[in-house]
Amino acid sequence: MRKYLAVASGALLSTTLAVAGCSSNDTTTSSPATSASAQQGGRPGGPGGGGPGGGMGQVTAVNLNTNGVSPGGANTAAVVAATNAFLATLDATTKDKVQYDFTENKARQTWSNFPTTTVPREGIVMSALTAGQQKAADAMLAAALSTTGAQQDSNIRASDDELNRLGGQGADGFGSLTDYYVAVYGTPSATSPFMIQFGGHHLARNLTYNGDKVSQTPQFVGTEPTSFTAGGTTVEPLKAESTAMFGMLSGITAAHKTAAKITSGTFDDLVMGPGKDTGVYPASEGVAVSELSADEKKLVTTAIQTYVGDLADAAAAKLMAKYTAELDQTRIGWSNNSGPTDENSYVRIDGPSVWIEFINTRSQSTPNIHFHSVYRDKTNDYGSTKPS
Repeated sequence: MRKYLAVASGALLSTTLAVAGCSSNDTTTSSPATSASAQQGGRPGGPGGGGPGGGMGQVTAVNLNTNGVSPGGANTAAVVAATNAFLATLDATTKDKVQYDFTENKARQTWSNFPTTTVPREGIVMSALTAGQQKAADAMLAAALSTTGAQQDSNIRASDDELNRLGGQGADGFGSLTDYYVAVYGTPSATSPFMIQFGGHHLARNLTYNGDKVSQTPQFVGTEPTSFTAGGTTVEPLKAESTAMFGMLSGITAAHKTAAKITSGTFDDLVMGPGKDTGVYPASEGVAVSELSADEKKLVTTAIQTYVGDLADAAAAKLMAKYTAELDQTRIGWSNNSGPTDENSYVRIDGPSVWIEFINTRSQSTPNIHFHSVYRDKTNDYGSTKPS
């Protein structure tokens, strides 16, 4: 089983610092020093990067436990079987690149929205696997995710094939196989903790199992372009999330929307994105969901469901019940712009457990915006109550 070496984290830190202002397609431009990201010490934001931790991997000391608060319902046995089936397709050398000790916490927290050429991922790149091994990896993820979640992964990866086709600004290095990595932490077990990690540019799945408990967070999804045609079909990888988050804003009263405006600053990218594993979240802002009407509350639960619903159905249902029970202690907010196609439109859901951010950022390869979104559980990221 592979060990995460200290030199690897040092190399990652050096790489991250060296490219902080220049990375393939997700890069940065200057932004006003008064932006929230500047105030909080993050990199200035811009196309695809920016914001606090935008594009960063985990480069600080970590200390995860296994006490994450999960309502249960995980289909752990099915995921164990699918994971073992994937590992069984690998020879010893390849398996050593894929599988880590579960205690390799720094590696478990290494994920990003930046290209893998900029922020190296752990595990093995999908293009290095045979077709049969790729199919087994996809089956492993399909066992962990809902049909909707697995389809979204496929669509996000296809968006990188479209970036490759568009070219320019380094986009010709992207691809659905060449920029996505898979890793397994620990020995798959129905009783002991293990984790499946999959991602690359604009996607991070961190799925941690511990008996019937499961954590699907941190979860990053994004897409550039936001819409494209593949095989004669229009593909919109984040249509559900964008529609639900902006529909939530447009569906509340004008007074509630005014109350929901975040006043601490504006945002050029995600606040709790990659590398933000301190477990410290901003002070709650926006309008309290308890003040909304029943119909307005339904818009909030619909938005949360678009993220939670990526997980296998039974566990997702239990998790939604938890978040719904906390709804009156939850706030929704927005900053800068609130239109679904406006640049830097930023929307947030902030509850006792759930944290969701969605932002429109400038695209490098198209004349339009592209999407970044992160979903975190304050009590269960990485299956832990102590992120760092």
